[in-house]
Amino acid sequence: MISVEDAVKHFPLARRGLRRREHVRSVDGVSAHVAPGEVLGLVGESGSGKSTLARIILGLVRPTSGRVRVDGLDTTCLTGPGRRQLARTAQLVFQDPHAAMDPRMTLGESLTAVLAQHRIGTREERAATVSSALEEVGLDGTYLDKVPGECSGGQLQRAVIARALLLAPKVLICDEPTSALDASVQARILNLLRRLRREHQLTMVMISHDLRVVRVMAERVAVMYLGQIVETAARDDLFTGARHPYTLALLDAATPRRVTGEPDTGAVEPPSPINPPAGCRFHPRCPLAADQCRTVMPPLVEIEPGHEVRCHRWREVPVSVQV
Repeated sequence: MISVEDAVKHFPLARRGLRRREHVRSVDGVSAHVAPGEVLGLVGESGSGKSTLARIILGLVRPTSGRVRVDGLDTTCLTGPGRRQLARTAQLVFQDPHAAMDPRMTLGESLTAVLAQHRIGTREERAATVSSALEEVGLDGTYLDKVPGECSGGQLQRAVIARALLLAPKVLICDEPTSALDASVQARILNLLRRLRREHQLTMVMISHDLRVVRVMAERVAVMYLGQIVETAARDDLFTGARHPYTLALLDAATPRRVTGEPDTGAVEPPSPINPPAGCRFHPRCPLAADQCRTVMPPLVEIEPGHEVRCHRWREVPVSVQV
């Protein structure tokens, strides 16, 4: 359903005097595939390139190089008709529901505008479709006339999800959909997404810096660091047998665990994506870094069926024990 082949996105910075123009290497050679009906979790720290990759998939950002296909449609350089076709295939659930909705429009008006933009149905049919969509996410008819400022974060995120589903997409990309919500509300939104995914047979990409969210939602997990995928595996394999030191640092931050002989790799700030380190990009923070790690970029290699890791010394990574 989603195919990403060696995607690269470098954002140019303003030139300063006669200095060479610098670039932010937001996505730097990412390849990934998502099967129909699968939920892929995409995790990593802020600035790792997760959101940029999502926008490349949706055609909102044109990649510097590489190719992306969604349900067979090349999203890298779409025209008007192609963008409308992609919008009917893939939709995005934003991180901040308050920023995702026009504060001057009622929820009913915001959702109806989507159907009008795609010339779907008559005025009466659009009103009925919008009411049904809100009911499906747990909002009754009174919310049609409410503006975003009258809604809580959880209610507004439900409306954002309803709007994303109006065009009956096959793919739903959720970019930190619960990070702006309270813990109790997060659980309800995740349960809603799980139900909608099952009922609509959706293919999903769940983006988060929180592995606890991914553990609830995803079947397979890809870990990003400084614009690259450093490990990918089935969810349970990743949580019980991660082989990249960065993945272990994320797991330590998210779950109670004991790791034999593993120092805290998350205590050092990550390098700048403008000038990433040579060799393995994680080596300045890695307790296992050797001379090879500092000079040679490790490839993403399959160490077990479905389990890939970008690390020269993955065999020496200590085995974790869940407690």
